[in-house]
Amino acid sequence: MKPRNIKTYLTHFPVKSYLEADILSKESTWRIMDYIRQAGAQGITAEDIIEKEKIPASVVYSTLKELYRLEFVFLYPREKKAKGERSKRFVCERSTWGKYGIDEEFDTLLKVSGLLESITEEMRVPVMKAFRHMYEEFGARKELQKFLPTKQTNICPNCQRSHEAMEFFYATLLRSIDLMITESDEFKKFLVEMKYASDD
Repeated sequence: MKPRNIKTYLTHFPVKSYLEADILSKESTWRIMDYIRQAGAQGITAEDIIEKEKIPASVVYSTLKELYRLEFVFLYPREKKAKGERSKRFVCERSTWGKYGIDEEFDTLLKVSGLLESITEEMRVPVMKAFRHMYEEFGARKELQKFLPTKQTNICPNCQRSHEAMEFFYATLLRSIDLMITESDEFKKFLVEMKYASDD
């Protein structure tokens, strides 16, 4: 097993179309994507993937073309490359791989109605407080420190953030929400009150 430079906190991402399902159904695609992800914010060239993974060049190039078209990866910005560098380097766009797929119509309705903005604003302070507390706990406890994202590396040239760090906080929040919704007595009582659950 090859060493992992980028920690993984989420192990899935949504498939939104038959085209995405088709490209992701191939084992070679996952191997290629993993190499791109592990290359971090500097990206990796097709030639490097071919050399390291021993995947036929035609498969690598056609896969990268599809991943780029479907916006799973992007090209490292030309203006940020070293002088004279010509090779295309691919960077993993969806390495915040855990983005859940939300129905477009429902998402649009939340935005248009103003509910998404108000809910987000209501959650902002307690969530940020929880993030800070969690980060401090991970930093203070030796057994947890190894799970912290690497600092000051792999800053995405597009969004200027560490995808690894974003995924770390995203995964923790998702797990907390999942725990609250699936195992919380308080949420169960809320569902009963709203007539979405039985109290039997």
